[in-house]
Amino acid sequence: MASSDVDRQRTFHDPRDLTPFRGVRVSTPVHGVLDRFGRRPASPRLRRFPAKTERAVFDAVFRFKEPERLVVLARSHVGWSGLCYVMAGLLAYREHQHAQAAELLQRGLAGENEHAAAQFAADYLGAWSQWIELSEGVSVEVLFSEEAVCLALAHSLREIGHPGDALAALAPLPPSLPASLAGARLAEILGRPVDVISWTEGLTNRDDLAAALLLLRARALRSLGRRADAQDAIREVMRRRRTSLLLRHGAMTERALLLVGVGRRPALRKAHDGGRRPGAKRDKDAEVRELWLRDFERLTGEPPE
Repeated sequence: MASSDVDRQRTFHDPRDLTPFRGVRVSTPVHGVLDRFGRRPASPRLRRFPAKTERAVFDAVFRFKEPERLVVLARSHVGWSGLCYVMAGLLAYREHQHAQAAELLQRGLAGENEHAAAQFAADYLGAWSQWIELSEGVSVEVLFSEEAVCLALAHSLREIGHPGDALAALAPLPPSLPASLAGARLAEILGRPVDVISWTEGLTNRDDLAAALLLLRARALRSLGRRADAQDAIREVMRRRRTSLLLRHGAMTERALLLVGVGRRPALRKAHDGGRRPGAKRDKDAEVRELWLRDFERLTGEPPE
């Protein structure tokens, strides 16, 4: 995908009044593993006297939750192949089977859906939701929609080492903050900091998704040597008091890296050898550590161990 195409489509300004995004979660990898065993929402009620195919797909999605059953149904009912492959891919994604999820979701997007399959989605999948990772540690809950499918596909492709294809998978989506965060993380992986900066121009810290996107902006600015602008992005992350503690710690880390990089040139000895002063590096390290300890104690209310 050309950079100009992304600039035109990928933005954090969402003009819609209603979106399929319902919640944001910032967690450590350990919490992400524990969330896999959390409580799942109740299944909808199957209508009376359903068609045979409708009952089979319902049982595969809500009762057995096995991608293999949906793959068999997709092969035996061509008019339901699109929906069956998509749901199989989402179920595989839910179990962190990213290689399988990527293949199934791509088949689903290319598959067919007859009227009965579309009616099934309208009747039973309106409350279906999926937690999808946008960037490391940052996930969003998405209702069943095009956004859920494309964001899950992009994350799975990123996990199996295809960031370019993952960025292309986000192209059909309308503008939104989650899509921008997923796209910016992929651009960072692809070594395109200029795109990250252009996509986040004018962004403010209104929620944790925006704060995570501002952290990516700060890293991109630092990589290009624009340290003053990077400091502005970090200050914006720290400005909102209810920003996730993990994101605030990330901002403090970025600020420490900037301070180390902006350090003054070490003074030279007056001796003829022209070497550095022995205590210059130790003094700078102590200054950075003191700043980090002060920020940590101010945020948590407890002195670090």
